[in-house]
Amino acid sequence: MSSTMEPLIDTIIVSSLNAGADCIQVYDGTTGTQLKSYRGLPAAPSTLCLVGHGAYLMAARRDKPFLQAWPIHRHEALQIRLVVPGRVNAMAVSSTGSKYCIIGISEKLYVYKLLSGRLIGVASRHYQPITRLVFTPCGNYFASGGEDGFVYLWSLASFIEALHKYDAPQVQPHFILGQHSDKVTDLAMTSFGIRGFLVSSSLDHTARVFDLVTGRPMYNLVTSGGVTSVACNTLGSQLFLGHNDGTVNIVNLLPAPPHGDVQVTSRGVECHQKAVKCLAVTTSGNQLVTGGDDGEVKVWSVISGGQGTLGSNKVNDSHIALQRVVHMGRGPVTNLSIVRTERETLTTAELDIKEVIAPFSQDHSSPLAVPTIVPIRGRGKQHLQELDLINFTPELSVQQNAISEGISGTNDDLQSSINQLQTANTQLFKFALRHIIDEERDL
Repeated sequence: MSSTMEPLIDTIIVSSLNAGADCIQVYDGTTGTQLKSYRGLPAAPSTLCLVGHGAYLMAARRDKPFLQAWPIHRHEALQIRLVVPGRVNAMAVSSTGSKYCIIGISEKLYVYKLLSGRLIGVASRHYQPITRLVFTPCGNYFASGGEDGFVYLWSLASFIEALHKYDAPQVQPHFILGQHSDKVTDLAMTSFGIRGFLVSSSLDHTARVFDLVTGRPMYNLVTSGGVTSVACNTLGSQLFLGHNDGTVNIVNLLPAPPHGDVQVTSRGVECHQKAVKCLAVTTSGNQLVTGGDDGEVKVWSVISGGQGTLGSNKVNDSHIALQRVVHMGRGPVTNLSIVRTERETLTTAELDIKEVIAPFSQDHSSPLAVPTIVPIRGRGKQHLQELDLINFTPELSVQQNAISEGISGTNDDLQSSINQLQTANTQLFKFALRHIIDEERDL
């Protein structure tokens, strides 16, 4: 039977408000079969993230200042302390390069590096709690939306640059994309990333499309009700808007219409009995997955119609048809995502994971004062070695090298060598200083 199965499958990862001991469930998007579950405390809304190429799942605890992380193939969470300064409202993890975790706590942004657990930077530009965070596919930029209605685009490089400067000014957004008149409920980005566009939804009955190259608004889609969620296909040719009344609208962006305000007049498809809080589209764009406050997760077929023009009567030529209900009876859906992975990754007993998640530092006052925790890998038992790269001292170096390499009885020789080096350095300094003073006197 295994030979007939597809090597890659679209898995649907769901968390609910009243999920019980298993706070996250994973389903096969094609058959609706539950493949796996993860044990832990209930996950906070808008915080479920994938780390690396399917290595870990991460989510924040609801009403607690802690994060949870699970190896993708294990039922139990990692036994590490991921403590943050407060209750998490939103979270995102970069998918490429060095893995960075962006956390929204109240109105502040906290940037952590997962490899070391180090706090990279803090920014405070929103004046009300942050509601959504999303990374570009390249991992170099991320967008934030808040209850104040503002949508910002941030450069990760600006946080890293400020880290190496004392008395550096507060990091500012790369673009101020716009402001809704009510809170931002969701953000979605095309696969083109910084060369594509970003879509924001709000309870002010609008969804806005922004060009990330210029930072300018492209379309302001006006609907008849509050927009609670948004998703777009890989190419960005279709938008899916979820509403407070449980309906979903489909908006075609091809052929590209003139920029400006667009009235979405047609009634959407009734998908849920309560508000649609989560939307996700498969990579192929042929399936839409919806999650609502009624506790159900449904898979829909996306049936494309003719190429209508946005704003005309043909705006909803495309429609959706229900395939199956995969999840129900666990309370309102809080997180929903689609991950394309191998079936064996979820079922194997052992998996070689190269990604590392280190315990988060508890010093949130100054990022430069935070010690760096360097994971040490070797033939022996894996452990974490804490190394302060900013306030480096020879004594700390000798002690930690002895521990990590299993050296015993050689501390005296090492200390003697360091003392000789310190003496030689002192003599060189005095010699150089004396010659500089003599040259000044000659002048």
